[in-house]
Amino acid sequence: MLENFLREYNINRILLSITGLWPYQNKVVRSLLWTFCFLLEISYYPFEILLFHDHSDDAQLIFEGGYQTLILTNFVIRHLNDVLHSDKMRCLYEAIDEHWNIFTDDIEIRILKEYSCLSQKIVIYYSMLFFSSLVVIIILPLTPIFLDILMPLNESRPRFFAMEVEFRVNKDEYFLPIFCYTNLVIVVGVFIALGFDSMHITCTAHACSLFAAISKQIENVLLKVDDNNNIEKSEHVNKKLELLNEEITYRKYIKCLKKHQLAIEFVEILNSSYQECALAILIVLLGILSLVGIRIIYVLHELGTLIKFVFIFITTLCVLLVPCYSGQRIMDESQNIFYRAYATEWYKFSHRLKSLLLITLYRSNKPCGLKAGNMIPLSIATYATVVRMSMSYYTALLSMQD
Repeated sequence: MLENFLREYNINRILLSITGLWPYQNKVVRSLLWTFCFLLEISYYPFEILLFHDHSDDAQLIFEGGYQTLILTNFVIRHLNDVLHSDKMRCLYEAIDEHWNIFTDDIEIRILKEYSCLSQKIVIYYSMLFFSSLVVIIILPLTPIFLDILMPLNESRPRFFAMEVEFRVNKDEYFLPIFCYTNLVIVVGVFIALGFDSMHITCTAHACSLFAAISKQIENVLLKVDDNNNIEKSEHVNKKLELLNEEITYRKYIKCLKKHQLAIEFVEILNSSYQECALAILIVLLGILSLVGIRIIYVLHELGTLIKFVFIFITTLCVLLVPCYSGQRIMDESQNIFYRAYATEWYKFSHRLKSLLLITLYRSNKPCGLKAGNMIPLSIATYATVVRMSMSYYTALLSMQD
């Protein structure tokens, strides 16, 4: 099962399996992993509530708890989405596998392969960014311990954790269990986000490859029609051969239209699988960027903490960029079919081919794309708007502090 998918995208299976999001793993193992990860993530909410309650007069801790709660919510939204849309996700995986058996022309296979390699490279670089941030966040709380060993003082340096939280216990006495618990929450959350985003990257890259392959095939078919028309003008071609060539071209174009419909249906399933959570994620990421930006100003004099927040800020920008850039690429590749078809000398075609060309132009005139909440198109323009809004909130809050 899913032989083609596993051959091209095995890294996605590994990332999804870690948190129980791979639908084809053992049901018992999958249920246990998903339940453990979900309960672990939501178990952190009560401690954040205690932080807000016990330190309501400390603005810095409120900001700290605010962005942490949003990051945690971001993990939970991603984790729930794959369960709420498990049937659609399964359809996406099976469709990707089936497309490798349908798009069998040499040009199509080459394009699909190029995009699959590209998506896997992006997933690897994206994972490296996440793990770099994870290492920084985990190591920073250990620096006081290392410094006490290397450069001891008369008293131990104050301990702190990767995430500010209130347990109402002596943090120095219970440093190790709290340290392990907070880091486990972060690590599990990172794997949830990686599995979710890597699959989104793969699906959008695959959709782009379908449109690119169809666009190339339509261009080749229409160029052959132009060549045949030129031959007919210069030579007396046998009428039967002319009809045969037109019939072959017609059948090839019909295949292109059927494949185009498959690509459109794939994007529709992809969009319906992500559009609800995409809107929630956009709002959450907007809040994270604003709050983390505020915190960076407060910790400019603390190098270690500043590094942590810079990594979080950059990672959040990349997390936001993934769906927006992916949606933009799908829009561009799907509309490229329209431009290539329209650029041909369509007025020289037969009536049969003109009717097929009209169908192509009608389908591709409005580009396919992804939306957040069926309202906001995921594009570079949306990315710029969200970043600009976060910066405006950030400057507004700073002016209030002044």
